[in-house]
Amino acid sequence: MGEIAVLAVLALLVFGPDRLPKAIQAITAGLRNLRSSASDATKSLQEAAGIDSDTTRQAMDDIAQLHPKRLMGSVLDDADDNSDGTGRKNGSATSSAPSQSLGDFDPDAP
Repeated sequence: MGEIAVLAVLALLVFGPDRLPKAIQAITAGLRNLRSSASDATKSLQEAAGIDSDTTRQAMDDIAQLHPKRLMGSVLDDADDNSDGTGRKNGSATSSAPSQSLGDFDPDAP
């Protein structure tokens, strides 16, 4: 809040009380113009590239769901759902060694 007061006093000193309202109007009009131009440029680029903004927004939401903390939370939640509390999944004993399928074994491989 103090920074805003310092900026207001500085603007008052630089522009003076007579020109300050006109300067503020010019700055806000310029920012509004810049924002409108950026929006128009974005729309024209999306149309030229054939991009649907709803599809893009959905893809961005999907990517946001891939946050590591959320992924670990969902993995841990899935592990809790599959575990019966004894360290075994669904009542069966689990081995710490990785299981190999016999279909992947090649006896002729060096």
